[in-house]
Amino acid sequence: MDQKQNIEQFKDQPRLRKFSVLKRYDLYLKLDLSDCTFSGLVHINLSIVDPTKFVVLNACELVVHQVLFTNSLNHRFTPCDVALDGDDEILVLVFDI
Repeated sequence: MDQKQNIEQFKDQPRLRKFSVLKRYDLYLKLDLSDCTFSGLVHINLSIVDPTKFVVLNACELVVHQVLFTNSLNHRFTPCDVALDGDDEILVLVFDI
């Protein structure tokens, strides 16, 4: 894996990179109809198909409070950096691996 990879490489890309493949989203939402807002959480099942220290997801108009990654062996990982890019509508999770 190229150690010089950084978050900037994901900007201005028409598609997400292929090193992770999304399998399933489970959304849990709490609606506030009077304020036209929502809050909630999402569980995302994905397969990492190539070595990477990044997970890149589509994200439009979101505020992210907490991120946790659990692998198939139930080992938990917390990203060392979480970057939300509103212009490109992506969320980039960076892991120290």
